[in-house]
This record gives sequence, C-alpha cells and structure tokens, in this order.
Amino acid sequence: MGLEKLTEAIITRKIQPSQAPLHFQYAFYQGMARELIREHAILANFTRSGYENLRQRFAELDKKRLKATRQQIAYQAAQRTIPQGNGTGRVSTFTEKCLIVHELNKKRRHIPIRQLVRRASQALQALKPCFMMSPLSVAQYLVPGQIEFDLLIMDEASQVRPEDALGAIARCQQIVIVGDPKQLPPSQFFERLVNEEDEDTIFDGQESILDIALSTSYQRGRLRWHYRSEHESLIAFSNHHFYNDELVVFPAPQTQAHGVQLNYVENATYFKGRNLKEAEAVAAAVKAHFRNTPHLSLGVATFNSQQQELIAELLDKWREARTSEESAEPFFIKNLENVQGDERDVIFVSSTYGPEPDTGRVFQRFGPISRDMGWRRLNVIFSRAKKRLELFTSMRSSDIQIKKDTKRGVQILKKYLEYAETGYDANNMNDKKANSDFEIAICKILEKEGYQTEPQVGVAGFRIDIGVCHPDKPNEYILGIEYDGANYHSAKSVRDRDRLRQEILERKGWKIHRIWSVDWFKNREGEIERLLQVVQGTPCTPDSRSFASQKCH
Repeated sequence: MGLEKLTEAIITRKIQPSQAPLHFQYAFYQGMARELIREHAILANFTRSGYENLRQRFAELDKKRLKATRQQIAYQAAQRTIPQGNGTGRVSTFTEKCLIVHELNKKRRHIPIRQLVRRASQALQALKPCFMMSPLSVAQYLVPGQIEFDLLIMDEASQVRPEDALGAIARCQQIVIVGDPKQLPPSQFFERLVNEEDEDTIFDGQESILDIALSTSYQRGRLRWHYRSEHESLIAFSNHHFYNDELVVFPAPQTQAHGVQLNYVENATYFKGRNLKEAEAVAAAVKAHFRNTPHLSLGVATFNSQQQELIAELLDKWREARTSEESAEPFFIKNLENVQGDERDVIFVSSTYGPEPDTGRVFQRFGPISRDMGWRRLNVIFSRAKKRLELFTSMRSSDIQIKKDTKRGVQILKKYLEYAETGYDANNMNDKKANSDFEIAICKILEKEGYQTEPQVGVAGFRIDIGVCHPDKPNEYILGIEYDGANYHSAKSVRDRDRLRQEILERKGWKIHRIWSVDWFKNREGEIERLLQVVQGTPCTPDSRSFASQKCH
C-alpha cells in the first residue's frame, strides 16, 4: 500500500487512526524493500531454483576438489625416490632399501627396530612418510640426529608432560599441538599404588605441553564442531558448564537407545572405596547389553580404581566364558583417571560414592573429584559416549552439600546428578525464542493450519530454525525448516553454510525444507503454498525423528 492510498484509507475510515502507525511502517518498509530489490541485480534476479542449483553445483565441485587433493597427495607420496643403499658385502653394512628387503625376507632373528631405523631412515620415510608413535616410542626407536620430520602433530597434549614431548619436538621442523585444556592434565596417578585415602593427595596440577603452548604467542585455532555425540543431551551439559555453549552440536534423533539415562541403585552403600550393589547392577547391565545389543560397543567408567577392580572381578568368569570377538572397539572397564581418549557407543558410569553403611548418609569426600582439577575428570568421563550414557548411582543430587569452599568438581557432580534426574539443566535456562519476526510469521502460518511448531530446535551452537511437531506423538518432529537468517549468515564459510550443515542434518535423519526470504517477499502466497504442500506430504510414520532438547506438547 502506497502512502497516498494509506492517507486515503485513513481519511475514509477504512483504517482506524489507532492502527495508522502500524500500517505506515508496513507501507514504508515494503516500499524500501522493493526499491532495494530494484537497485540490486543480485536480489532482482534471485530465484529459489537458480540458487538451489548453484548450491548443489558448489557441493559437487567442493567434494571433487577434496577428492582430487587426496589423490594428489597420494600421487606425490608414490613418486618419492627410495634410496637403494648398500646391499653388498657383510649384512651388517646393508642400508636403506637393501636392508629393508633383506629383513623382510627373514623369518626370524630380525634386527632391533632402533637399529633398522638408524640404518634405513631415508628409505623408511620414503616408503612411509607418516609415523604414528607415542613419546616413549620416539625415544626408544628414533636415534637423535638420524631422522627428521617436516611436521609433528601432537594429540591429547593436555596429558603430555613437556619433558616427554621434547624428544619428538627436537626431531621436527613444525609443530601442531592439539588438546583440550578442559580435560585431564598429566597425572602421576598410576605411577604408584595408592588406596582410597591416598587418592585425595595425588598431585594433579602438573604442567602439560599444551599449557606451555597456550602461554606463548603461537597461532591458535579452535575446533568447535562436535561430532562424537549422536544425541545432543550427551554433550549439552559439558558444552554449557565447560565450553560456554561455544561447541557446535548437531541435533540428533531421540530413541530409547540414545541420550543420558539414570539408574538409581536402592539400598547401596559405599565402604572402603567400593560400592558392591552398584557394581553388581553395572555387571548385570553389561551382560544384558551384550545379550540384547551386541552390535553396540560398550565401555564402563568408574570414579575410582577400587570400583573398577570390583566390577572387573564380578565379570571375570563371564568374560572368560564369553566367545572372543574381533572388534574395532573392544569392551573395557576403566576409571576416570585413564579413560580419556576412549569412546564407545554406550558408556556405563558408576559414580561409586554413596551412603555410609553405619549412618546411611553420604560422606562429603569424593576422592580426586574433590581436588582442584576434579571438574576436568568429570568432563572427561561424562563425554565418552557416542549414543547413550547410563549413570549408575546410589546418590541423589540432594545428598551432596554445597558450601562456600566446596571445590568446583563436587559442585559439577551435584549439577550432573540433577541433570540426569530431571533431564534439565537448571543453569542453562534458554527460552529458545524465535530469532526474528520472519520466523514468528512462519510459525503463525503453520499454527493457523493446525500444526504445532518449536523455534530454535537443538542446543547452543547449532539450531534448526523451526521444527514442525508430529501431530500424534509428543517430542517428535516431522520436518525442520531453515531460512536465510542469522543461523545461515553466521556460518564461517560457504562450505559450512551450503554443504556441510545440510548434509549433517540429513545424515542425522532430518527432512529439511528451506525458505529464501527474497522469494518469500516476492511471492509470499506461492511460498506458503509450497511450504504447506511439503508439510502435508511428510509421512507421520514411527520412523519420524525425536529430539530431547525441545519438546512438542
């Protein structure tokens, strides 16, 4: 409506004076928008089909480029010249390729690895340019000054002491140090035998090579996309309490086999570092898991070494009788000191501590969790699962008393128990309101047609703009709607925005409908009709996807 028509409508009372400011704003901004579209060819010529074709073409070329890069690297590696070395005279004088071939033809009495590397270092690097080794293996097998690398990538650097890293660093030209300062520092926990009382005095504040790197002016980069957890509730707690909601976590389907589950063990007690009833519950659950879902990998993590040993003892005979199975991810029983770096489809966590046998009250001592770095241990143990984490506990969150001087680890333990009990983190009170008026308008249109919607589905870092709820089943979504708003524009690269985001959502099970604001402005009624056709054509089957982070009521 132009300003002249608006003025006439007000004079003739077709528009009430009280509504005039709203109509004026509409007319003013609509006119401004049309003028901007006319002035900018990229907007004037924009069509949904044309842009979708461009995105698809970009995705195809991007994949081809990545594949070509891999092939180029493999080709260049294959073109390396392998030095022949000496293959005549006494065997003790053989070097390089001649020595390697000679050793390959032997069935026994091979020369030590360190000697092989010393005498055939150039041929070994030409054949295998990438070595994967622990700091100890570097010291054992690589003679100083004999072999050198262009690049060192040091993973899990938060657990590597500077003195252990020095040998590898000295053999390389460049270093990439990868680690998480929110996870375990170097520990002397298993360098001596300890009992429960000693655990409180273990020194866990040692400096790591990661700490040193972070204290320098070296160039830094952050890996924010989180892939391990196939359900957002598995990492939502850590993301909020340790990473300031900065991790990008992708919404995933919710089924009974996913997310965080609580198993409260009645009448269990904690005595001398062990909780027998809780251990028995975990052992029974392990057997049930392999009986019912043997295709899912499993790990058990406990809060101390005594509970780890107890569960292992309870399962000894079962493990001996169990048929040996080849698996890329074998079953393990570990504790919070040595579980970092491990991940499984399902993780059973035994919180171990519980009521004292005599008093029935929980004694406020929680071993290494009560130390300064205790919260790091909890961050590790609560983030090992890919599909499901089951917490076995004989404590309620109310059993843990928080005082002014209570360590952060104990506070985190109480909060996680609350999270497991309720499925809700009281300290992460996001209303998840719509991001824009455009989003609100889409929701209202669908709600007018009888559909219930939820804005901003997911957790911090990655949200789907609108979820359309299943008409018959609570907590399930039949469609995700994305538009070119803040989530789209905030992507760091075209690859993230126009390929990876869409691919990951579809891989997780989402059906995505995309709306482009320019198309909506040019042909609102046509876009509404297209949206309703998609929603009405979406089958409401039992396979529809469900998400814990938002609830359709």
